Amino acid sequence: MADSQEKTPLEYWLALSSVEGLGSVRIKRLIARFGSVQAIFEAELPEIARLPSFNPVLASRILTVSGNFPSFREKLDTLSNQNVRVLCPEDPAYPAQLKPLPDAPGILCHTGELIEIDAPCVAIVGSQQPSTEAIQLTLALATALALAGFTIVSGLASGIDTCAHSGALAGSGKTIGVLGTDLSTIYPPENRRLATDIRSQGCLLSEHPFRTQPSPGNLIQRNRIITGLSTATIVIEARKSGGAMHAARYAQRQDRALLACRWDGAELRNTREGPRELIRGGAFPFAPTEVDKVVDVLLHPEQLETYMSGTSSEQMGLFEE
Repeated sequence: MADSQEKTPLEYWLALSSVEGLGSVRIKRLIARFGSVQAIFEAELPEIARLPSFNPVLASRILTVSGNFPSFREKLDTLSNQNVRVLCPEDPAYPAQLKPLPDAPGILCHTGELIEIDAPCVAIVGSQQPSTEAIQLTLALATALALAGFTIVSGLASGIDTCAHSGALAGSGKTIGVLGTDLSTIYPPENRRLATDIRSQGCLLSEHPFRTQPSPGNLIQRNRIITGLSTATIVIEARKSGGAMHAARYAQRQDRALLACRWDGAELRNTREGPRELIRGGAFPFAPTEVDKVVDVLLHPEQLETYMSGTSSEQMGLFEE
């Protein structure tokens, strides 16, 4: 029996998100070619297959899911009953900061008390094995930024992410946890209590409406949402190849401000090599004792360029020692 019920844009977006191998960049390419999500499903297979980075197999997958719309409506009802709101780019509540990104998520699952993400956001990221000094700095910085009115964004991972969320909560501020899994799969499991606390004072976000287990690829991909939501990204500690460095690269590609902690070179840990590299590349440096300076710069972003232009090449050389 044919499905005669009128389909919503959200159902079309959910259908596209269910297609294996079809990421957000390819979805944008489809919309650029056909004009809307609905028009994609009205296209002929050869029209889709001959697009750059597409093929007949992927085109067939896209058109095949058009027969599954009743199951997508059922999925949306299930998520709604779990107090999960599902957003697509056509929803007015979809974060405006993400819409211009070339790889903006087509689906964003949202749960918690923070209904509208309208306050300025700052991302705080770093190592999963932070030093005591880095833990203290993260807690102090997140609390100070929360008290100044910023929403703190991080990835709910162990280490710096956990401290960033906890610091925001301690400052009675808002915080957003961006997951690399679906919202019912909290990773790491020991952060389930923290996830509950975040829901009551902020929100959890995920681009995965269907059950999704943690994987390196998904955890890296979620960084583009963390940085995309934020006006600035702060890297506390990170190895040169650590996950936080992926976040830093996303922030740079998204033309977001990037700040990194300038640790004392006398005690160079491998988890501090990442920030040093970022500073050499132009990230705004701050010392562990300069929490107030970071807050001031972010409250007055026009000063950030002044701070950077006032950093002499001789000073930058000190960071490279």
